[in-house]
Amino acid sequence: MKILTKNFGEIEISEKDIITFDQPVLGFEKYSRYVFMMDDSLNGEFIWLQCVDDGSLCFVLANPSTLGDEYKPTFAEDISKVIGKGTYEIWLVMVVAEDFGSSTVNLKSPVIVNLDERRAAQFIAEEDYTIRYKLFESARED
Repeated sequence: MKILTKNFGEIEISEKDIITFDQPVLGFEKYSRYVFMMDDSLNGEFIWLQCVDDGSLCFVLANPSTLGDEYKPTFAEDISKVIGKGTYEIWLVMVVAEDFGSSTVNLKSPVIVNLDERRAAQFIAEEDYTIRYKLFESARED
């Protein structure tokens, strides 16, 4: 199927690539179908989460591995009851600043994707993580 996007123009996607959010991204409750858009040159550190039903809605997600071992959220909610059992990936919703080096990620509410079931949800971590963590060390020194 083809979708028209703001950032990527018209793209061809497969129905099997659609990820359905069982708990929507906070503030975007009416949208539940997305696809990952990847750029191999970014080495898996960043991806785009493109909404299938609204081409103007696209989130930038950061891989928490860029933080090292310091980020290990736990959740009161049983993730498998929401998005099923399977292989999970965690992604952090990013707010891209005009000066990219000042961009932040939301550590409190990561997106968790069940890769086997193609289901996802945004969960709230039990830890007292910030929602505006400066992703790049140079910005944290300011």
